[in-house]
Amino acid sequence: MSNVNGRRHRKSSKNKKILKIVVFLLIVFFAIDGVIIAKVYNDAKNAVDTTYHKVKHDSERNAARTINNGKPFSILLLGTDTGDYGRTYKGRTDTMMVAVVNPNTKKTTLVSIPRDTKVAIPGHGFENKINSAYTYGGTSMAMNIVQSYLNVPIDHYIEMNMGGLVQLSAALGPIKVNNDLDFTNLGYHFKKGKVTINKSNILAYTRMRYQDSRGDYGRQLRQRLVLEGLVKKIATVQGITKYQSILSALSSNMKTDITFSEIKTIATKYRSADNVKQTQLQGYGKMIDGISFQVVPQKNVNAVTKELRTALELNK
Repeated sequence: MSNVNGRRHRKSSKNKKILKIVVFLLIVFFAIDGVIIAKVYNDAKNAVDTTYHKVKHDSERNAARTINNGKPFSILLLGTDTGDYGRTYKGRTDTMMVAVVNPNTKKTTLVSIPRDTKVAIPGHGFENKINSAYTYGGTSMAMNIVQSYLNVPIDHYIEMNMGGLVQLSAALGPIKVNNDLDFTNLGYHFKKGKVTINKSNILAYTRMRYQDSRGDYGRQLRQRLVLEGLVKKIATVQGITKYQSILSALSSNMKTDITFSEIKTIATKYRSADNVKQTQLQGYGKMIDGISFQVVPQKNVNAVTKELRTALELNK
């Protein structure tokens, strides 16, 4: 009987030792995991703090409150040609898009604005290209002009240069897009159909317009396809293997007035809005005093305004 009790005691002690080892390993695992999470969090916060640049514009509402309440919000996306083929000056906004993120419909509406769209700019007359707003008054004026022209509130902006596009592509790796035009640009050939876009050919693909009968509209289509592909790839990157290079690409080449707190809210409340609807503000080419403009009929402006305001749930 004593031998039996001894074996039970030894077995019980062995089990307790195993349990202690398991508990210890779990503590170590969660401690390491906590350090990793803390590092990712701190690195992300530092990167966002670097990109944060508050600008004054004629805001129609409190953007922070809108996002905190989980309501649809808008972002003006600006792509400057700084860093494109070695350019270092302030640059122009060759890419202008308005994105509306709606967590209720789980949809993001993305509208491209032709850079040559004819608009009035206060203090600069009635015959200006919309991308001149950035040249005249920076991001603030660009936000004000787009907001006034389309009659929609612009809550935030994100500005990225073309050099950042290359660096972000290098960090994320190749993406595939459905290309609707066979062309060659800067030594790279893009066949019709599914093509691979990477750090080497991304500018050749997104910047071409002279071989496209649609001109800047075709270029904007390719830019929207690449932007959608990059955003989707960022959302699917697993682990921590690429996050530092992604943050480096963004912090070095991007500016935004979205705070880290708002980004955390967007990540939790808006992550389902991944169904992207792409729209183009359409006009026609016209030479005015020797300058090429895109003149957009008012009915086309009204149609885009209605779509954006509906996405923002402002027509209810």
